[in-house]
Amino acid sequence: GNLNMLRELSLRTTAEQVGTAAAEYRRNQGLEQAPIPEKVMVCLSSRPGTERLLRAGARIAGRLATNWYAVYVQTPNEDHRHGDPEAYARLEEYERMARELGAKIVNLTGKNVSETLIDFARQENISHVVFGQSARSRFDILLRGSVINRFLAAMRETTVQVVPLDKEKK
Repeated sequence: GNLNMLRELSLRTTAEQVGTAAAEYRRNQGLEQAPIPEKVMVCLSSRPGTERLLRAGARIAGRLATNWYAVYVQTPNEDHRHGDPEAYARLEEYERMARELGAKIVNLTGKNVSETLIDFARQENISHVVFGQSARSRFDILLRGSVINRFLAAMRETTVQVVPLDKEKK
């Protein structure tokens, strides 16, 4: 449980430090260009089932021996504290879980969720993204669009994993 998570976090931190030192050495010695480190981003939501995204992101980051971000975008018309206390409590729980799994929590604010995520991914050179997807009708996706589709169109070099969000599971 917790001991394994601490070991994994320790190994990941050590791997990152060794990788940084090796890249610096190669740069100083004029050796081949250092590879760009992989970075993982999990797109947080207050929907039930988001814990599956966190576990998937932690697994990917573990395999890549890299750090990862759990990113939440709050839109101006959204205020969980006053509007939906249950959703706000879930979001806080997911952030706590993400921290325990080794994520760096990032809370962003933006009018357009997909554009905000794209900007962050570009700024941080994100190579892997985990999205959650709830069941939506084709009509709803056509009418309101899809954050995932917009992200895919803009970030073609990024590996994207889509995890179905199960409404029955908590």
